[in-house]
Amino acid sequence: MNFNRNKNLKIVGFFGQSGSGKTTIIRNVDKRINNQSIIQNTGLIRYLFNKNSYTDPLNIIAENKQEIYRIESPEERNEKIFSVYDKYIRSQMQLLNDWSTEVYLLTLEEYPEPSILLFDRSPIDFYAITVCGIKTIIEEFGKKLSPMNEHFMKLNRQIAEDNTNNFFNAIFVTKPWESSNINTLRDGIRDQYLSDKYTGDIWYKQYDNIKLIKDIKTFIIGEDVIDLGERSKIVNEKLLEV
Repeated sequence: MNFNRNKNLKIVGFFGQSGSGKTTIIRNVDKRINNQSIIQNTGLIRYLFNKNSYTDPLNIIAENKQEIYRIESPEERNEKIFSVYDKYIRSQMQLLNDWSTEVYLLTLEEYPEPSILLFDRSPIDFYAITVCGIKTIIEEFGKKLSPMNEHFMKLNRQIAEDNTNNFFNAIFVTKPWESSNINTLRDGIRDQYLSDKYTGDIWYKQYDNIKLIKDIKTFIIGEDVIDLGERSKIVNEKLLEV
């Protein structure tokens, strides 16, 4: 069931790894499609990072690894590792909730004409970020998640699933359109998402772990579409189906 009760508003998200061209595509979509106003929202995650503090996996490793490696008791060491996992997962869940809350608040605004709101993220992106981030931390400390850690990972996935189903009308799964030097993408916000651990199958297969209701349309922008004009044209055409 979609809880966006604003009859004049449809919400569309773009799912994809950093550097896949989500924001660039949105900025090149037509401003009006089928008598609907197209509204771009590409600054929400930057707004949240400037407003709040969220846990970076590399930072949390650096802050805790010396203490963890000094602990002689295996039980105490494991307990500390699990607490680090817990802190990271909870922080990412907070980011997901904060982002989703901002989306919800936008549905409460007045839209005098039929409008489609385009976001350069989706709730599913934040689940993917959490999966990739926790894998990075696990590789450092070499310990599988505890049952409680697993519980919070499942809760994170469920929240991403529910928020997508409740508020979104369509998702564009956006694959990378060119090979980029990741150093050119660094901007202080997405830096932690620019390693290989946040790309390819490890990222995109998370979309398949989310069960979307049949009313939500999924559109694919593949790697074979390398021209920005063609990518934007695909979005223009598919938005007619939303």
